Amino acid sequence: MNTAKKNQESQEHGYICPFCFNKIDLNNIHYQCTNPSCTKQFLRSLSPADAKKYSCGKDDEEIDVENTIFLGRDPLGSDAVTTKHHIIRDAPGNTPGICDICHRPAYKRLCPVCHNPIPQGAEEEGSTVFVILGPKGVGKSHYIAVLINQLRSSFTQEFGATMSAATDKTTLVYRDVYFKRLFEEGRKLSPTMSFEESKEAREPMIYYLRFIEGNRPRVYTLAFFDTAGEDLDSTTKIMGLNINSFISRASGIVFLVDPLQIPYINNRIRMDNKPACGQNVTEMLANVANIIRTNNKIKMKDKIQIPLAVALTKTDVLLKSPENEEEAKILFGINSALHIDRERGKYDRSNFEQISAEIEEYLRRALSNEFTQTVKEFQHHCYFAVSSLGSNPVGSKLSRGISPMRVEDPFIWLLNDTGTEDKQ
Repeated sequence: MNTAKKNQESQEHGYICPFCFNKIDLNNIHYQCTNPSCTKQFLRSLSPADAKKYSCGKDDEEIDVENTIFLGRDPLGSDAVTTKHHIIRDAPGNTPGICDICHRPAYKRLCPVCHNPIPQGAEEEGSTVFVILGPKGVGKSHYIAVLINQLRSSFTQEFGATMSAATDKTTLVYRDVYFKRLFEEGRKLSPTMSFEESKEAREPMIYYLRFIEGNRPRVYTLAFFDTAGEDLDSTTKIMGLNINSFISRASGIVFLVDPLQIPYINNRIRMDNKPACGQNVTEMLANVANIIRTNNKIKMKDKIQIPLAVALTKTDVLLKSPENEEEAKILFGINSALHIDRERGKYDRSNFEQISAEIEEYLRRALSNEFTQTVKEFQHHCYFAVSSLGSNPVGSKLSRGISPMRVEDPFIWLLNDTGTEDKQ
């Protein structure tokens, strides 16, 4: 898909908010005024009924009803979200982009559903939102934590890009929940809470990825949802928790498969701290495919157009020397394509295709033919081998540190396959 075609599709289908995953008409959005006196004047002008809705008791802060509801809170409660910057809604008589109090232009654009920011360039680039899915215990949190760190450091240097958090909250969440515990304290991350247990989990971490080569910068939005594996147990649960919205509107999906959860591999590998076998990943991927078909009204005979990257995680445990003949059946030998590095600074299609063919056959043999057939429901798909930590933790401690293995490969492929970056 080239950039012109992507832009045309973005205009035809509207802007997808990467926070709430609603499709937004950019002609009908909300704004925020930077004039600090407008909030006071707005609150003084309210009728008693509107004052109950927007007043929090302070003369310089108004209640942000939409963002409060998005976060699962009560707009009339003590934990309602407030703001000192007046919000301009699309009410009758209001001119889009003009403050209804001071009548000056307002440049901060807000999603009308959740009141999170809409970046400049949204009309041209739309939103490129990738989601990361997989069963419980597959290592999604570790993958997301290490991937973000790799994208911000080595990836941006390699491909001439910059990466920045969209909001202060994203910066704080990544630092306090992921980076500090994993990289500074050397400890495994805590299990991800279900959407049912934590309403805060419904808000993704959002980053802007900017490629600065060429005549003008290109900006793409990356949304990282750390979903709990149990939230993907069934289509009914996915629909009930409204996870279907961000799955069906994603620009690309990274589906993680833990080899140690596969019985054929688990029963043969010799290692310390071996986990138990996990969920049926074939059923889970089928659930994801069915949700996409239902939400996007795709017939069973037609292919799903959302690109799918299937990533075999914890691959470091599969690269050791075999201890017996049974273990040799599930390990990658010295002639494996996994030992061949990709060419730096470009999209190494040949390397990715070699690895994809090997991992596909590996999973067909070790997991099931049904799984690889389900993957083929996606028109564009590719297989990868990654390791977030690079070694098996001892208890909760990462005694050997963190040595990631090719965690960025699925994203390099997705960026190319969706037409957002072409380094060929």
